[in-house]
Amino acid sequence: TDIEDRTQALARLQQMQSDFARMNRVGIMGELAASLSHEITQPIASARNNARAALNFMDKQPPDLSEVREALGGVVGDTDRAGDIIGRIRDQVRKAPPRKDYVDLNTAISEVIALARSSIVSSGVQVRTRFADGLPPVHADRVQIQQVMLNLILNAAEAMGSMKEGARELSISTEQDRTGALVTVRDSGPGIQPAQLERVFDAFYTTKSLGTGMGLSICRSIVAAHGGRLWAEENEPHGAVFKFTVPGHEAGS
Repeated sequence: TDIEDRTQALARLQQMQSDFARMNRVGIMGELAASLSHEITQPIASARNNARAALNFMDKQPPDLSEVREALGGVVGDTDRAGDIIGRIRDQVRKAPPRKDYVDLNTAISEVIALARSSIVSSGVQVRTRFADGLPPVHADRVQIQQVMLNLILNAAEAMGSMKEGARELSISTEQDRTGALVTVRDSGPGIQPAQLERVFDAFYTTKSLGTGMGLSICRSIVAAHGGRLWAEENEPHGAVFKFTVPGHEAGS
């Protein structure tokens, strides 16, 4: 009887281990799917807009071929960016190190602001930048750091766009800190409750009705993989502040 009990207990344990492994695989697949759907939405939407613009320019009499060429060039750029994002997510799943190089952070952020211009304008947001002069290059994966910035900017624009009144101001600044660079994204939106300042980085936690809850979690993982830190603070008198650090090339080498 004792042997039978042990055999049955071992069988149950093995079944539980098998079930847990299957649930873990399903969870990983779900996180990957959520990551892809969140990160790749922007380049797909941009490619669609550029393709529609190309069709509109073709319908003109005569067709505006220079504008068509420019719009199609945008489609190519968008699809290349989507491919880069998928490649970076694959690297994250494989726990591969970021593809780091020496990056001019001020230039990289300026490119992201230009990329998010349509969302910024449609939300009625005014952007102010204060970039540190002579900021040394950081040791980073350019695409991944730009994804972090794009996520923070779009989140701020969406939050302020939902406001019925009040100033909609987005301030983006860089400065040199002890180990590299500090980036600050400050908005005048509804803000974040103190109890949620840390929780907003939890996977699948979201305050948006249509949010996936993956954006800030992914951003924190990216920054951590670079040896930096991402955190949130309250803005005074209202709004939210997101800050993250990126090691300089000396710290990352």
